[in-house]
Amino acid sequence: MKIRSISSVAVAAFSTFSYAVPTWPNAIDELEDVMFLNTGYKSRGFSSHITPCSFSEFGPGRQTAAEWLRVGFHDMATTNVFFEPHGGIDGSLAFELQNGENVGTGFASSLTIYSGHYNSRLSVADMIALGVHASVRGCGGPVVPMRGGRIDATAAGPIGVPQPQNGQGTFVNQFARMGFGIVDMIQMTACGHAIGGVHAANNPLIVAPGTAPDDYQLFDTTLEFDNKLAIQYVNGPISDPLTVGISVRNTRNSDFAVFTADKNVTIKTLQNVGTFNTVCSNILQKMIETVPPESVLSDVIAPYEVKPSGIQLTLLAGGSQIKFSGDIRVRTTSRTVSSVSITYKDRNGGTGGTITTTLAGTANGFDDSFAFYSFNKTFPATSSISSFTVSVAESGGLTTTFSNNGAGFPVQDSVIVLLPQSCSTNRNLQITAAVRTGTPAPTLTLTQKIPRAGGIPVPALSTSTATMTKGVTVGEYEIYSGTIAVSSPTGAKFGVSSGSFADDFKDVEWLGGTCTPFEGSSSSSSSMSSTASSSTSSTPSSTISSLSTLSSSASTSSSSTVSSSSTTKSSSTSTTSSATTLSTSTLSTSSTTLSTSTSKSSVSTTSSSSTSSSSLSSSTSKSSTSTTSSSSTSSIVSSSSTSKSSTSTTSTASTSSSTPSSSTKKPSTTSASTSTSSPSSSSSSTSRPLTSTTGTSSTSPSSFSSSTLSTSTLTSSTSKSSITTSSAPSSSTLGTSTAKPSTSTTITNPSTSKPSTTSTSSSSTTTAPSTPTHPSTIPPYTFQGCYTEPPNTRALSQKITFDYPAMTLDKCAASCAGYVFWGVEYGGECYCGNTLSPGSNPAPDSDCNFICPGDKSQYCGAGNRLSLYRLTNPPSPPPPPAKPTIPATSNGYNYTGCHTEPPNIRALPAALYASDELTVDLCVSYCKTAGYTMAGVEYARECWCANSLSAGSELVGDDECDMQCAGDAGEGCGGGNRVGVYVRN
Repeated sequence: MKIRSISSVAVAAFSTFSYAVPTWPNAIDELEDVMFLNTGYKSRGFSSHITPCSFSEFGPGRQTAAEWLRVGFHDMATTNVFFEPHGGIDGSLAFELQNGENVGTGFASSLTIYSGHYNSRLSVADMIALGVHASVRGCGGPVVPMRGGRIDATAAGPIGVPQPQNGQGTFVNQFARMGFGIVDMIQMTACGHAIGGVHAANNPLIVAPGTAPDDYQLFDTTLEFDNKLAIQYVNGPISDPLTVGISVRNTRNSDFAVFTADKNVTIKTLQNVGTFNTVCSNILQKMIETVPPESVLSDVIAPYEVKPSGIQLTLLAGGSQIKFSGDIRVRTTSRTVSSVSITYKDRNGGTGGTITTTLAGTANGFDDSFAFYSFNKTFPATSSISSFTVSVAESGGLTTTFSNNGAGFPVQDSVIVLLPQSCSTNRNLQITAAVRTGTPAPTLTLTQKIPRAGGIPVPALSTSTATMTKGVTVGEYEIYSGTIAVSSPTGAKFGVSSGSFADDFKDVEWLGGTCTPFEGSSSSSSSMSSTASSSTSSTPSSTISSLSTLSSSASTSSSSTVSSSSTTKSSSTSTTSSATTLSTSTLSTSSTTLSTSTSKSSVSTTSSSSTSSSSLSSSTSKSSTSTTSSSSTSSIVSSSSTSKSSTSTTSTASTSSSTPSSSTKKPSTTSASTSTSSPSSSSSSTSRPLTSTTGTSSTSPSSFSSSTLSTSTLTSSTSKSSITTSSAPSSSTLGTSTAKPSTSTTITNPSTSKPSTTSTSSSSTTTAPSTPTHPSTIPPYTFQGCYTEPPNTRALSQKITFDYPAMTLDKCAASCAGYVFWGVEYGGECYCGNTLSPGSNPAPDSDCNFICPGDKSQYCGAGNRLSLYRLTNPPSPPPPPAKPTIPATSNGYNYTGCHTEPPNIRALPAALYASDELTVDLCVSYCKTAGYTMAGVEYARECWCANSLSAGSELVGDDECDMQCAGDAGEGCGGGNRVGVYVRN
């Protein structure tokens, strides 16, 4: 058998960058999944918003990839390397959308997409940086190296984003403040404007309305990330609206001002493709690595060669055995895999045995491919498991053993959440856990997203805890239960921990509505008796410390070595020297593998053979659970029998009778075939590929030790799986001739769907009447009628859930809790939103004639038809922020109007005073003390003085001088190249 070093299969796209092989689990794991799993099995779907490069789910005249690149610059651009706070990529942009510098809807829509992925393990700031990486690579540009560890801001930063009306000297000074020289400024502008353009609606002095297609003038003649801007600038014809056109006479030709700062020397060098790609990779990396000092960045992230996914321990009935299940993700970019096996050690470090795996599905990123191998193994609870290694055999006879940098992949069995015995009812989580005897009493923790007021698109994270009550002892484990309130399941995560052991980061939306009794306990109740404690915290940025301390707990290798694995001639040979589990970096069980043969929906269709089995604690009996208990409660969370992604191994959408193919049907990115091949790409450049929609929560939320990831930040929110089209058509494939892209931020795996709350005995739905209806109310929502989908967009686009086998109106209402509108379409698609897009119009109710697959008594829309419901008493929208006022007088000086800056000189050139505390009074007092008769406020923080106004300064409307003063948001302090002038009486 051949022997091979891991270094020979290094990531091709990252071969020019040095990176350390991480030790798993690692604080970058969530970011790594979102970064590399674009399509296919367990995909996170991040790239679906920018695929193809020209795509925008928000309609014509927009390019989401360009908006993501612009978001990165605007978030960074207020950096001040000379004074505190420094700023940088910190997510403060979310709080700065009303300050006049961040004009356009692309900022809010991008941040909304990012917030769908964000939670306690992935910050919005890291998502902003990843958006830059994805937009460039997804549009054919170079790899922008990506690191994690950014910490989110909790408030707005200072102003200072360069504006197109600024002069060349101002641009130079602004970029110097950010830490960039003149050459950097030119490179960043050329690379940043390689994609995108200018909207006439937001910039009528740059692009005249009605003069460009969709009122959107591109910077160059292509939509891809290339050097056409530089080539056309130097050689013509120039189409850049920031160089030519009406921007010239309106002194807003900012690209010209920037490029000529070194007499066009730098922009000419970018005509060479190789130079351009290298420069853009470097300068954009420098841009996204401009961070506040408290953010300590990780090594450059490259994909794991082997990575556990959704590792789960499950205590089986009677407590004598434990099931070990999950997936092993193998990078297949440079290898053809014939088999994957696991060699594990028992709890005490002794030899455990070998576990075989089966191919569950494949996934793809921009540059890499992956295969997932599922497994499940049952062993005695007395011996259990402590760690494992992975052996990958290739078709050529080579076998490589991966040992996680010599430490083995750790597994802890001290705390195990019992998912079948846990449920979510009436906005209360009832959670049951098995805790090894001798382990301190555990704590139940819930982290959920809380919307912010004032139009801020990024929610806050609120963390609450509850004590858990000890019940019976089963074998080596004590059974604990706890209850905690949840305001909204969307994006909420829960977990159970005891000291350094934790089984956490589990998705609330995966829980069913019924807690299954645990066989072997002595109580008959599934209702938990503990209550939430008062320990509740709201973390607006949801940032937890930094990644800098991770190396101490996850033993991250500091060198780019290949010692994370060894090659052997026998896949059963262990390469790890230590069998003990590191308590600070151990991986506890996770809840990823819920799409199984004993999924929640299948429980209700199984006759109740264990209705008399006892439940967990001494609290009162819940009689409704006994009629839906599975006939095999010990067989739960098995990831090997069915896929977590509804594409690769399980045909979950073959409901042709209720979801017929339609030539006018929007595909919603799913065809759910049984193919395990990688998803097909779009056959047309004008149609969005049928790739997976945005997965907003971890598809494999492995439960790390609480201390291991105590330094990690925010993460994605609610995706249980990704649905990807297969290249081969099947009977369940939806028609695509007029396919509209989906705008999903959530995908619900059908196999984890909650059964109907009204079901009894072995039936999963209520008894259907002879004729389905449109219920007039699904409290607290009221039926509005059957509505059409508007052209080129979605009627409701803020959240989408798919469940073709079991969708009901009640299920959609629960998924959209808190939104003003929701609607069900095509039988199994649930859409949520706070506004109904223009162009969505009423249609006859008879058009919405698809029967809900989970409740035959209800209609669930149809092809391009939405059964629409609206919140009966929607909350009043927040009032718009008050515009600043311009004081008429100050300290004996009278306001005389808003004036322009004349060419090549300042309107008031005698003296300058700048302050982040600037107010009108402060400026006037400064000029008055200095003996000047005129004072002027400009650009929020600048104060200018003189005894006369320079020639060429013109009077303009006061609305151009209403930028909020840095020291008083209620006052207007000029604008970009606009001076609010005060003259002494």
